[in-house]
Amino acid sequence: MPDSPAEVHDPLRAARASGVDRLLQEFRDARDRFVASDPGWARLRQGVRAIVAVGSTLLVEFALAQLLGEPALLGMLLGAVVAMLMSTGIRDEHRRVIALTAGAAPFAAAGGASLGVLTAEQHLLGLVTFVLVSFGAVWIRRFGPRWFTLGFLLWQGFFFALLLHPPVSSLPFLLIAIAVSGVWVGGLLLTVLFEDPQGRLLRIVTALRARARSGIAAAVGVLDEPRDPRAIRQLRRQLIQLSEIALLLDGRLADRRALPEGVPPARMRRWTVDFEIGMDEVAGATVDIATRLTDVPPATVAVVRQVLTALGWADAGRAVSAAEQIDLTDESNVPAVRRLASAALFLLETVRRWDSGELRSPAPAGTDGPADILDEDEGFEPVVNLIGGNLPGSALLAQQTIERVDAGRWSPSRMRLTTRQAIQAGVAAGLAIVAGEAISTQRFYWAVIAAFVAFAGTATSGETLQKGASRIVGTVLGLVGAVGLADLVNGHKGVAIAAILGCVFLAFFLQQLSYGLMVFFITVMLGQLYTLLGSYSDELLLVRLAETVAGAAIGILVSLLVLPTHSRATLRVARQSFLGSLGDLLEACAVTLEGQVPERDLLTLTVSLDAGGRQLVRTRRALTKGRLFGADRAGLRHRITVLGSCGASARTVAASISGARPDAGLARASRELAAEARRLGDLPHLGQPGESGPGEVTALHRVRSLLEEVPPDNRIALHALRRLNEALALLGPRSVVAPSV
Repeated sequence: MPDSPAEVHDPLRAARASGVDRLLQEFRDARDRFVASDPGWARLRQGVRAIVAVGSTLLVEFALAQLLGEPALLGMLLGAVVAMLMSTGIRDEHRRVIALTAGAAPFAAAGGASLGVLTAEQHLLGLVTFVLVSFGAVWIRRFGPRWFTLGFLLWQGFFFALLLHPPVSSLPFLLIAIAVSGVWVGGLLLTVLFEDPQGRLLRIVTALRARARSGIAAAVGVLDEPRDPRAIRQLRRQLIQLSEIALLLDGRLADRRALPEGVPPARMRRWTVDFEIGMDEVAGATVDIATRLTDVPPATVAVVRQVLTALGWADAGRAVSAAEQIDLTDESNVPAVRRLASAALFLLETVRRWDSGELRSPAPAGTDGPADILDEDEGFEPVVNLIGGNLPGSALLAQQTIERVDAGRWSPSRMRLTTRQAIQAGVAAGLAIVAGEAISTQRFYWAVIAAFVAFAGTATSGETLQKGASRIVGTVLGLVGAVGLADLVNGHKGVAIAAILGCVFLAFFLQQLSYGLMVFFITVMLGQLYTLLGSYSDELLLVRLAETVAGAAIGILVSLLVLPTHSRATLRVARQSFLGSLGDLLEACAVTLEGQVPERDLLTLTVSLDAGGRQLVRTRRALTKGRLFGADRAGLRHRITVLGSCGASARTVAASISGARPDAGLARASRELAAEARRLGDLPHLGQPGESGPGEVTALHRVRSLLEEVPPDNRIALHALRRLNEALALLGPRSVVAPSV
């Protein structure tokens, strides 16, 4: 007999359901990637601030020009430049600081524009002034982030005076236009563009959770493709990005305005650290299961996949049921299976504390000491000092590299990083003027700006090399886009202005994601700007390309040859700092396990370790991407991965111990590992054959023996210390590392 209609259509319904599920999963993953890629909507707000400030300033400057009977285009363009730099450069979160910086900004821009206009008649004087302005704009950065913006306004004021060629008679109007733009944008920053600190923190928490879901999806990928190294690398990238969001969140805790009502900063820090530990444990257990997949029964693998899938979909009920089911179905001898279940339950409990509002509830009376400490508002120690709401770069590490007593290269007077970069910027500007004038006496300033910006936001030669290369690539591709867009616009001023505003938004929205993409859209924008000025031509764009290549190359060479701050030396300092922080955390763990109170609390030391790990990764990226000649990239990545594993294990130890439960055996093991971390930090290099004696073996076996004698009362800390011991051993000469038994 034929099948019934319902039976016939069941496969179709199943196929449709499967297709819908796949679409939902793709949509969810895309949403999570977008939210996680822009914690707190920082990049989106940056783009919106730029387009609102520039667009409204164009209208204000047009009205001003009509009122005064002056040419509109000149004032509109200069006012728009001031608006763009102020809206993207002034990122303080206190109205008083914003008002002070916004009040000083027009004076900086007016000073640069005045120098540019007044010295333009004397060509040699103008060139010398350009070099001095380049030096001064970088030198004043020593006074703080606010002065970075003011220095850039000074330099750009001079630059656009060269670009627009205004006559001296127009200078009074230009100064009025700059002042009006400054007042207008300052008002915007204090009102409609002012950001609510608490709203931003809540959006960062949302981004943290979205990144965690992306990490869970990557963990499922490792389980599906256990032999694919790309899957493991993807999971590690997700964990690194999760750690960066956690640090960004911690950096905002010192601002009491950002905290939800009733949540002390220390309690919020503990929640963030717990969340990161939960993800570390889930990811680590998944990798361990994948490496021994043949030893795990298929039924258990299916339940593990259910746990991960439910975590990824934020389905707490299913995840808890699947994790608890592991106790009933696990017949393997793979400890990572039960470790995954415990980690999943811990992560779910951490999320529940946030969703339920438990973090806002004060600790009940009669709780133990640590809970009372977390409820204290006073004595909170900030670890990460955000700059403009973002995580800091590598400037502090570069300065430490310069100040090292055993620095391998001549460092005249151990001068500050800002002074060295100011000298580099001045030398690069002078050389770029010579090279630029050899290409075009009218457009030489494009070479100067390419050389100058190579020292904006960089601290090492590797970062400068990477930025210069990105500028060249972005310019080449941007010229192609500019030519195509110019043909489409074809003289329509309204469309050209809209295209300029769109490029401004995209440039600053993508700035932190990719400097090359920012340069691409800035180049396209300049093509439209030349269209409005009536000087657009394909030949002009080719001249810009030649000038940019020359300027970027000069910036790179100057960073490598004139008072260089080398990336490899900076990486060595980052590694030593990280291992020192690891030793401090383990020493504090030992003190806690002895029933005493350490000088610095474990949470603060844990976040300090995370911050050191981020600097390691950041500096390694500049080194492996930016070196001109061969580098042991695979070896570097391996050592950074091992150091990251050390950090994750130490975090787990710190979170799982308490002074109320002393353990002499764990304390001795922690102190041994602290000494070993500091010893490795004192080595000039890690993993060099024959450079060290049998110290690694002695430390490895000594800690193994200590841990074998420890009763399994605290399994989490015990297993974490074992993993940490094995990881530290990998950083020594491989030939002397004994296999684990």
